[in-house]
Parts: sequence; structure tokens; C-alpha cells
Amino acid sequence: MSALKFSIIVPTYNEEKDIALTLDALTVLDYPEYEVLMVDDSTDKTPDIIKRYENRGISLIHPGGGGRCEARNIGIQRATGDVIVILNADVQLPKDFLNQIKKHYDNGADLVSVSSKAINDDKLFSRYIDCANLYEESDFEKNKMLWTEGFSCRRALALKAGLFPAGFPIAMYAGEDGYFAENLVKAGGKKCVDLRIVVNHVAPAAFKEYWHIRTTRGRACSQYRRYINHWSLKKIATWHCLKTGWNTLKLATFFYPLYYCWKISRFSKYGRRDWLKLYYAHVIESIAMTYGLWKELWIISEAERLKNIS
Repeated sequence: MSALKFSIIVPTYNEEKDIALTLDALTVLDYPEYEVLMVDDSTDKTPDIIKRYENRGISLIHPGGGGRCEARNIGIQRATGDVIVILNADVQLPKDFLNQIKKHYDNGADLVSVSSKAINDDKLFSRYIDCANLYEESDFEKNKMLWTEGFSCRRALALKAGLFPAGFPIAMYAGEDGYFAENLVKAGGKKCVDLRIVVNHVAPAAFKEYWHIRTTRGRACSQYRRYINHWSLKKIATWHCLKTGWNTLKLATFFYPLYYCWKISRFSKYGRRDWLKLYYAHVIESIAMTYGLWKELWIISEAERLKNIS
């Protein structure tokens, strides 16, 4: 029987700061049959860095500005492997990663979720993201998580499930990965979760970067409800009012966010004494995501208004 072939797909956009570490890890994987497809739409030096690795089995594809979903879809369509691994550009795979997940595919799995660890958890915002992720993973089934860093699935199943959602007036910022994973299961995919397999990643550390990422996640909520759930703008605005009111109440009463940060602090390298610092990061996250909700709703409304005028 021929060896299972893997296709590793990495969409990149202005990743010059982290991409070399990712590429270094990808070129030394201990597995005979795999390809790496870098789908890049950067305006910085990212493509120049990728080109240095082209003689080491790395392929560079230029998608043409369709956003992350479209980049992933192009990678899946051009892939020649039996199994695709979808990576963010700041994720570093362990050398034996493909051998570890191959065991699950050999046993009949169609999609495999693994765990992740922020390698820069000495920084507060990175540590908060890491603690929150580990808390979610601690009760994986209860939280119904499917998508994780280092997610993989059979290529045939991805094509059957309809790939990532794309073609919207505004490219989706986030949330599309969970939607994709849910569709894989709906299409009959057998899921496997192995949190013993851990991939490293670089989480946002500086305030500006953290604010941008959390704002983007808030913006994605508006996109998801408009483009995936097909809510009316009025319904989205009503939901945002309720959500904003609830978040404000939680922050004003202190109890819930403090309790949440107490729970996730057990995953911090500093333990419970990191509690109040994590609370600060949580407050910033709540404000950023709320801002993102309303910002994107306005952007969507304006885009549709201008379209109707034209």
C-alpha cells in the first residue's frame, strides 16, 4: 500500500516577522510524502522569504487578493495529497507531526484536531490567548470545538463539504474555519481529537497587535451573521445591542470576568498569581470585540447601501 501523502497549506499575508520559523519547521518534517503550498498575497517581504525555500520543497502560489478563505480553497484545489493540513503562518509543526496524525488516518479518521501552545507566553496578551485556548481544550466535547491550530482532514472530504466559505462582498476575517469543520462532520466525516499532539504558535504579544486581532474577531461575528446565517441588518443590530449590554453588565459587575480569569489562570505558567493580569487582558478583549462588532456592521451597511445606489 502506498504511503499517505500530505499537503500542507499555509495562507500568508504580511508575515515577514514569523514566516521563517514556520518554513524552517516545515522543511525538516520526518515524513517521506508531503508537499507545502504557500498561498501568499503579501505586500511586505514575505514572498521574498518564501522564495528562498523553493529549492527545499516549498511552492509559492499567488491567489490574487481574495482573502484567507479563497487562499485556502486555492491551496486545497491545487493540492495533490490525500490529507490536507491547514496552517496559519505563525504555527511551527513538530518534526514528527505527520507521523503522529497519520496513525489516526490509518485508523479511519477523516479529520484530526490537535492542541497548541504559544511559545511567547512570557508576554501577557499571548499568555491570555494561550490560557483561554487551553481552558477550552480542557473540556473539548462540552465546548464542541472542532477547529484547532494544526487542523487536518482528507482532501476528498473537504471538496465534498464545499471548501471554505468565500465569494462574499467582504472577505471573512474569522469564524470560517469552524464553519468549514462543522461542514466536514455534516458531510459524514469521522472526527478525531488528540490533544497529546501539540503544535507551537506565536500569539499576538504587543497591545496594537492584540487589539487588532481581537477587533477582527468581533468584526467576523457581524460577517458570519450576515453572510453565513443570512441575518438582516436589523436583526444583527438588535443582537449587537443585546450582546453589548450583556458584556457591559458583566464588566460592570466584575464577578463573571474575574471568575473566568480565575479559572483560566490555572493554565498560566505563573499560576493563580497571574489572575488579575489576565483579567486586564480579558477586559481589553471584550472592549475590542464589541468595537469590532459595530465597526463591521457599519462597513457592511455602507457597502450594501452604495451597491443599491449604483
